[in-house]
Amino acid sequence: MARSSIRGNYEGTVFYRESRKSWVAQITLGYDPKTGQRKRPVRYAKTKKEALEKLKELQEKYAHKIHFDADKITVREWLNKWLETYKVPKLRENTQVSYRRIIDICNEAIGYMKLEKVQPSDLQNVIYNVIGKEHYRSCQYFRTVIKQAFARAVKERLIITSPADDLELPAKPDKKPFYKPTPEVWKTLIEAEVAHYGWKMIILTVMVTGMRRSEILALTWDSFNIVKEKNVIKGGTVTINKAIGIGDVDPKTGRRRIYIDQTKSSSGVRTLPIPADYIQELLAYKKHQNKLRLKAKTWEHPEMVFTTYDGRYYNPDVFSSLYSSVCKRYDIKTTFHMLRHDFASSMNSSHEFNFKDIQHQLGHSNIQITLDTYTHLEEKDMEKVDNWVDGRFKKLVGKGTANDSQKTATGK
Repeated sequence: MARSSIRGNYEGTVFYRESRKSWVAQITLGYDPKTGQRKRPVRYAKTKKEALEKLKELQEKYAHKIHFDADKITVREWLNKWLETYKVPKLRENTQVSYRRIIDICNEAIGYMKLEKVQPSDLQNVIYNVIGKEHYRSCQYFRTVIKQAFARAVKERLIITSPADDLELPAKPDKKPFYKPTPEVWKTLIEAEVAHYGWKMIILTVMVTGMRRSEILALTWDSFNIVKEKNVIKGGTVTINKAIGIGDVDPKTGRRRIYIDQTKSSSGVRTLPIPADYIQELLAYKKHQNKLRLKAKTWEHPEMVFTTYDGRYYNPDVFSSLYSSVCKRYDIKTTFHMLRHDFASSMNSSHEFNFKDIQHQLGHSNIQITLDTYTHLEEKDMEKVDNWVDGRFKKLVGKGTANDSQKTATGK
């Protein structure tokens, strides 16, 4: 059977191939820039009728002008290209690290697969069996990142539909209990003997500001403004406009790069009041740091409030490990984030501040985060609510109403 030598893109034909004793359905997709040859997917069939059906399937498949590389590019190639092209230019470095971690997980599991062959079940398997149902946050993050990547593949016509659109998450775990730090816990943390010269000052800082770990470790000496009257310290402020982050591994040192960046969001930039007693502690701490600088051979970042013993940026993960070891030693269940949590909870239970005040203090971008995460009823507040509900019931329904109704019913 004769066939045209040149056909327009997405046109198809059916013909009999004598060498294979089979009918052939073929569609033209354009030129492959790597080889300069036309791209012509084919399907084989035993009968002409079956070949026509296969041609229709090909035309439907490529009706959306899918890119000619759709059946060549692998998941690994696409995910890496997507990250470098669309995400790296606009993501903070520590977020890039998180994205790469997710992409590495996906590539390890299905990176070898052709992009157009990926099914929802392949991605669902990564969530449930590779990451694991017990790691809910990682599963959630995986779904978010991979959904973006496959959505872009659809926009670029590499695939018709995204297999990541309806991925399911494991059951959300119960919220971890909030272990409110008692005055005794605060005292233990402040006075703990710890092998880092900035420990006490870090604990005092979160106690009086509720700042994030990343914000505290990014403080510079010019972040503070001290107010004096006749050489007497009356108080001051601290301006939060930076955060410390962890980047990729530095090939020179073999360690992850620690860097200073902007705060998590524009609303994270804020100026907070600090008390005079805290400032006195801060100045004493600065004198101690200056003595350490004189003894050290090098001090890389003299502008930083918190550093290592040779003046380098203080790795936030190293601090977290230190905090965990201290809590284990003293049997403290309060995490560092719960110290920040406690600041918000205490502001709320004081009844002196509204939620906008708390949102500003904590640097939340959305007040819903404040409402969802940092508002807890203290036991005394629960008792207050209980009494109010009891009083409301008595006022609206009336004490002894049931007995009165019974008397009316019996005529007594």
